[in-house]
Amino acid sequence: MSQSKAPPFTLYEYRPSPFCVAVRVGLAECDVQFTPREVDLQKPRTAAFLKRSPFGRLPALVEHRPGGELAIFESPAILLFLAERFPTSNLGFSDITSRGESYSWLSYISTGFADELWRVIHEQRVFSGDERSPAVLERSERELDRHLDVLDRHLARRAFLAGDYSVADTLSTPLLDLLDIVDVDLDAFPRVRAWRDRLRERPSYKGAWPNDDD
Repeated sequence: MSQSKAPPFTLYEYRPSPFCVAVRVGLAECDVQFTPREVDLQKPRTAAFLKRSPFGRLPALVEHRPGGELAIFESPAILLFLAERFPTSNLGFSDITSRGESYSWLSYISTGFADELWRVIHEQRVFSGDERSPAVLERSERELDRHLDVLDRHLARRAFLAGDYSVADTLSTPLLDLLDIVDVDLDAFPRVRAWRDRLRERPSYKGAWPNDDD
């Protein structure tokens, strides 16, 4: 009996990572089959893996081509690669305007929004005792609210960040889920909440998080 051919893509990941979840969502949006490879964070990275992701970071996506491997690391770069690699997929850009807007919002989500969210998570949920700084927490919570307010006003004019669904929304999907674990009044940002609901309704969201059977 002949065996089916392995998918041409391998995803190296740590399943609970929101950035790995974002890449899984992106692969689903492109209808791409892949082989998942879980990386043990407690073990040193192998030399073979470091050739694919020089800093040992996850996720890393490898396309197995006849001429050799093509490895892409960093989740924003992987999502942009998928958008270019599969231009007719949901991640593909319809024109130069959508491309430019998607690039801008992807950059913002991966730095500005993600950075503020991580600061709040660490101050509220990770740090304890002397590690915590009330001043840093207050500033971070205020800044996160400011970011959410800007997003809420922006989404008054559109369903997704760049108009149509794009890579910026893909990266946003798991990060918005993390708002559930921090003290933030999402009722104050109804358009952000509705945007998150729309992202969760997409077929690509099903099973994106580990042990998610909903």
